[in-house]
Amino acid sequence: MILPIIYFFLVLITSFFSCSENERSSVSPIIIEQKPYNGTYLLKDTYCSGNDIQYLIIDVDKVSIFDYLGDSCDDTVECYSVKSFNIIESSEDTTINFSSGNNEIVDGIIHVKSDSTILVRYESSDGGDKETWEKVKNEVFTFTPLCNQTYENTKDLADILVYAVSDGGDILWESYLHEGAWDIGASITPLMDGGYMVFGQFDAIEWGGCCYTEDAGARDIIKLNSQGIEQWRKEINYNEENNTALHYSGLADIGNSLIQTSRGDLVVIAPGLDHYANVLMMDTLGNVIWTKSFSGVGGDGLYSWSGHHEILETKNGDLAIIGGFYVNFLLLDYTTGNIIEQKEYVGLKYAKAIISDQDNFVMIGMLNDPENSSNRPLFLQKVSNRGDVIWRRTWEEDSTRTTRGHDLIHTSDNGYLLFCNTDPWPYATLIKTNSNGNEEWRKRYPSFTGGRGWIHKTEDGGYFLVDGGAVMKLDMIGNIEWNAGSDFYKYFNNGVVKSVHKDMRKIDGGAVITGYGSRD
Repeated sequence: MILPIIYFFLVLITSFFSCSENERSSVSPIIIEQKPYNGTYLLKDTYCSGNDIQYLIIDVDKVSIFDYLGDSCDDTVECYSVKSFNIIESSEDTTINFSSGNNEIVDGIIHVKSDSTILVRYESSDGGDKETWEKVKNEVFTFTPLCNQTYENTKDLADILVYAVSDGGDILWESYLHEGAWDIGASITPLMDGGYMVFGQFDAIEWGGCCYTEDAGARDIIKLNSQGIEQWRKEINYNEENNTALHYSGLADIGNSLIQTSRGDLVVIAPGLDHYANVLMMDTLGNVIWTKSFSGVGGDGLYSWSGHHEILETKNGDLAIIGGFYVNFLLLDYTTGNIIEQKEYVGLKYAKAIISDQDNFVMIGMLNDPENSSNRPLFLQKVSNRGDVIWRRTWEEDSTRTTRGHDLIHTSDNGYLLFCNTDPWPYATLIKTNSNGNEEWRKRYPSFTGGRGWIHKTEDGGYFLVDGGAVMKLDMIGNIEWNAGSDFYKYFNNGVVKSVHKDMRKIDGGAVITGYGSRD
């Protein structure tokens, strides 16, 4: 899990100091000529695994240190604190002396080591410390820290990012959706009117980037036009009766698998209380038509929200769902959400994707090894329209430890293309099979999936491959035609996008992607 953590903190470091378009008016330009060391610095602390969010500004006559008190290193209120100290001397050898004037800090010294790094030393009544800060902005930002604020005066950590990319590697448009400190897009679907609907959450992360919000009964949807311009946004309340804390530690999912049905309605899967999985049916204005909460109690099949869920509309107009810690297959009535059919597949877990294959379904996921939790071999399974197993293929004896099935598509020769991982972890891998699921070829790519990955066929017979960090275009046999990168920075033909991906969908001539990212 080292690389996911790297992604997490790349976003924290690069996005924390970004400013939305609405916030740029709060930036105060400096009139007086700036010293080369003036600006905004980030503390890469050695405490709390780097989670302690602090930044320092050096202005014309003062040094200010901002500390986010809602992070996991501070058992205090959810707000920012700020302490400012007067600059009492600035020497020619780029040494800055500062103090508070009230003995809180005595003999505070900043040594400018380089254009991008400063060393802060100080003595105080509580002892002393020595810290290295790295410059992130030449500008000096100011805001008024308030408890329980709506962050209009602070910097946003990350915005919901939606962008479209052509098959040729050009950014078609990009849109940053801002409201809270950390906004996340979880799923996206193209709409019949040519626009898009985004499912996610504004102000989704609390505690300085540690955990998703504890609001288990509310999410947000945003309507975009064909060019990604926001038309409206709305909060969805789907669990109002018992809207208490979502009992989930760490990075819980916001939801996934938003689709628009042939009737024009919207369906999505989202977590609820006590790990329940909720299926929501909405109209195109975000009005809830019905919701169903599947707890596993009484055999309703989707026990334990895992983030591994997908939904599709069947040929006869019902809804087929896979999900749960252990793989469950449910058929739901379109009008009511009531269960028509359900199956549980013993020995399988974390089914990630399901596709239609004529009157049947094909799904991908991992085998469950109760003796070794790190052993997660890939499975590919075909079932009937009632969920009965037709055949199953597994890779438990594969020497490369083929694992973590992310996505699959039906190929033109009636076979399947599987997106998964193989060792050496975390290389992304494509496996081509025939119509019976037998492997024909595979290719590996030096890309980290981050637990997510998507693939679709392009109009020229190739493939579009996206994971948490990379965007690739492949030819019909899996060779890379272009690669926008495999980290937080995506370098396209006509620009750079800084993002982590949460979902991808095919559009004419390319793909539309959502997640979270930074404009600056």
